Amino acid sequence: MNLRLKLFAAFIGLIVIPLICLGIVSFLNSEHLLEKKYSEQTEITLKAVGGNIRYFFKELDQITDASITSSPVQDPLKSGLGMTKNDASALIARAQAEKSLTRILFQHPAISIVVLYSREGTQFVASRNDPTTFRPISYERLKVHSIYAQVLENNGLPVWIGPYEEQGLTGDDLPLFTQMRLVKDVESFNDIGMMVTQYKTDEVDRMLQDFTLSGTDHTETRYLIVNRDGLVMIDSEHHLEGQSLSSQTREQLNATTRYTSLRAPFGKEDALLSAYNLDRNGWVLVSVKSWQSLTSENIRFVQWIGGITLLCLLSAVLFNMLFVNRVAKAIIRVVRKMRLVEQGLLDTRVTASGRDETVLLAKSFNSMVETIGRLLREVRVEQERKQRAEMMLMQAQIKPHFLFNTLESINALAAQNDGRKVMLMVRRLSNLLRTSMHQAEVITVRQEIEHVHSYLEIQDYRFEGMFSFELNIPEAAFEYTILKLTLQPLVENSIQHGFEGLTELGIIHISAEVINGAVVFMIRDNGIGMNEQALKRLNGFEPEAARRQPDPTSAFGEHNGLGLRNVADRLRIHYGPAYGMKVCSSPGFGTVIRITIPRIRGERIG
Repeated sequence: MNLRLKLFAAFIGLIVIPLICLGIVSFLNSEHLLEKKYSEQTEITLKAVGGNIRYFFKELDQITDASITSSPVQDPLKSGLGMTKNDASALIARAQAEKSLTRILFQHPAISIVVLYSREGTQFVASRNDPTTFRPISYERLKVHSIYAQVLENNGLPVWIGPYEEQGLTGDDLPLFTQMRLVKDVESFNDIGMMVTQYKTDEVDRMLQDFTLSGTDHTETRYLIVNRDGLVMIDSEHHLEGQSLSSQTREQLNATTRYTSLRAPFGKEDALLSAYNLDRNGWVLVSVKSWQSLTSENIRFVQWIGGITLLCLLSAVLFNMLFVNRVAKAIIRVVRKMRLVEQGLLDTRVTASGRDETVLLAKSFNSMVETIGRLLREVRVEQERKQRAEMMLMQAQIKPHFLFNTLESINALAAQNDGRKVMLMVRRLSNLLRTSMHQAEVITVRQEIEHVHSYLEIQDYRFEGMFSFELNIPEAAFEYTILKLTLQPLVENSIQHGFEGLTELGIIHISAEVINGAVVFMIRDNGIGMNEQALKRLNGFEPEAARRQPDPTSAFGEHNGLGLRNVADRLRIHYGPAYGMKVCSSPGFGTVIRITIPRIRGERIG
């Protein structure tokens, strides 16, 4: 496919289509953000309205709390007037009691009627002159109602009934809140009757109207108060009172336990529905906001997005016409040079001229070719070093001098007729030779530790009293693998060079720890230490040319087996630059070697 056709397809796929998708995503995201914004604002508003409503009912509870212990309530219920209904003096006393009861009406303007029921069934009624819905029923009918058992169970605490909840008991002419509570004798705490109080909903409706704002900066809001069954008790627009909320929406807003907000149909229009639990009888405050009124400002945003998208498309077309051809030529020139590089001509370069991005492309190509050449040279050097390290590994697997000395030691033990030590030395030497002569390059940590242990015990017998050793390897580390002959050259270096000239007892301590994705070995000795130059060579801070020079007088020569530097090279080449060996030492203060390898599980080999 021609490059220009590819660029045109890329222009359509990478510019035109993303711009269209950007417009769609921006619109959807703006609607989501708008819903989130108004949901948060509505939550604050509902909490404010709900707080006012809760305070309103709390105030009414406090009024009845004080009233049930006052004489206008206590005296009539304890007087026994219901026993002498035809007595004229009793009728006068009853009328006087009802007149005294009217004091409660003036404690709050929302109180519409107060009714007392004595245990004998006598009713004491005090009401305003305005129409009320409560028609006091007989005490016998009240006692068989389900609310009566709930009032007794509350033992003096108020029981609230919302508008239209119990119409057979509270009436259905006007929406009123009804409170029922048990009255107890303040002296004996015995039940002496029941008080029923009804309250107008005007003040609650006024609260809802105060938060139903409209205008340029506000959206019209409709508020509903529903009970746990979904019955609409109060509607700020007075259209749905007494109806079920399910007739308008499928969302179970009446089941809200705290606060919820979502976009859903309400009636015949799309709306943002929010619900807030009032923590009273399971009543829920619901707000309904028309989605169309909320998105009126979003229309202008969509228009801006459309205009910007169109402008971007026009700019992209001009860019494609004016600059793509020139860029295509520069790319084709670089592609031709790349084909020469593929053929192995690493001295190929692209001539850079001009001041735009094509110059940067040409310079980047030239830099890449130079980097490839440098990396190839480094790979060749690494391969040479690896081959040299592997050669020294083969040479170090069996050391004649060490083997002869060990056999001489076994011969001396045999001459002394010390069979147990002969058997131990032969076993250690066998284990040492088995690991050294095994063809596998990678063995388990357990095998490597056994190999080092055998070597240390043989050397401990040969140089009796010169050093002691301690192995502290957790069981968890044994199941992982390690390069063969990694630890033995390190302890060999400590014995042959670290303890040379040491006046005190040499100590070698080998420990391991499994940390995250790696196994870390620490080899410590209290020997004579190393100088700064030796540390630089070991830790890789010395130039490559200097490191490749043999030094038969140091601890890194071939006569010392693999040597510390070759162990470091093997680890770095095998496991990568993230792992390897670090050496810390100072003349006269011993040496600490840290080896880090990845956690690779393996089975015992051989």
